[in-house]
Amino acid sequence: MDQGGALRFGAVALMWGSTYFWIKEALGGLSPSQFSFLRVLVGAVAMLAVVVIAGAALPRSPGVWLRLLLIGFLTNALPVLLVQVVPDATGADVGVVSVFNASVPIWVLLLARPAREPRAGARLVTGVLVGFAGVLLVFPPWEQADRWLTWGSLVNFVAAVAYGLAMIAMRRLMVRAGVRPVVLSATQAFFGVGWAAAVIPVEGWGPAPVWSTPVVVSLLVLGVLNTAVVFTFFTRLVLDEGALRAGTVLYLVPVVLVLGSAWLEGAPLSALHLVGMAVAVVGVAIAWVPARTGAPAPTPRPEPSAIG
Repeated sequence: MDQGGALRFGAVALMWGSTYFWIKEALGGLSPSQFSFLRVLVGAVAMLAVVVIAGAALPRSPGVWLRLLLIGFLTNALPVLLVQVVPDATGADVGVVSVFNASVPIWVLLLARPAREPRAGARLVTGVLVGFAGVLLVFPPWEQADRWLTWGSLVNFVAAVAYGLAMIAMRRLMVRAGVRPVVLSATQAFFGVGWAAAVIPVEGWGPAPVWSTPVVVSLLVLGVLNTAVVFTFFTRLVLDEGALRAGTVLYLVPVVLVLGSAWLEGAPLSALHLVGMAVAVVGVAIAWVPARTGAPAPTPRPEPSAIG
């Protein structure tokens, strides 16, 4: 991974790991429906500006648009639909959600062969397994097992499998159809506005928003940075490094979350937390250390935009 890739990797881990805290601030003045809609709307406007500035052309092929729509369904619409259908689907706590999110690389690994993707090397597979083991130590499923047997867990399980499949589809679309990461991210933001608007009649808009500086800042951070810029960084990692290796960034998200909770909220930090975080970091390191095969490095593709 070059310096640019390392910066993207770090930005994704830091931003996604801190999402929980920004959401808490935003929900201090917005209802869940307002937050979901306004967040993706801000992200879509930001991505539209990026596309225009980068001079990126949107796809013209209906087949490409259908595959982009499928990716959007897997990563956005399906989880939203399940939350509406499954009773008490939002009841999963942050630890449960973090574990299921971190399981995405496992699903990428399991689905790669059926999807006819290249087989991962032993070093990468080892890193994926070690990293996930670290996350399990941070949020042990064997503690308070009843919190894992909920409808919320079922929704997060299905969402993790869907996201793993979507990551494979994302890389295939970028490699085979030449869709740029910035364009893929922009189309997902555009679709996201539609998904969020579609559920407003079901969930209701809620009371009038209470605007404050923390609410506005959180909305801008989550919309512009998280939904737009950082997701573009992630899609670029998927293109450059493959879905499996790029997915290991999800092992660092719980690390940022736990350290942030200890720093900002005074949450206890146990020895098991420290061991788990160390194991997760080791797993990521194993996955990203290049194998010494002596093969020449691939020629980098020219990119007209710094973010893809």
